[in-house]
Amino acid sequence: MARTCLAERQERERFNPDVCQRELAALPDDAARLCFLRRHRRRLMDDLHVAQEKLACIDYMIYELEQKRLDR
Repeated sequence: MARTCLAERQERERFNPDVCQRELAALPDDAARLCFLRRHRRRLMDDLHVAQEKLACIDYMIYELEQKRLDR
């Protein structure tokens, strides 16, 4: 359980703008900053795609239930 809490806290901190800004400022040059930002963007897009898939499943389940109700 403690690991889950720690993982959740780390996940929240990963997307905290203040934490990201500090990490970005600590990098040695623009090339490293670009790499950091691209990697961060890729993670955000991956999370977005996962959320979109979940929404699509929910939308389909809603559709099925509505169709079942109309067929009564």
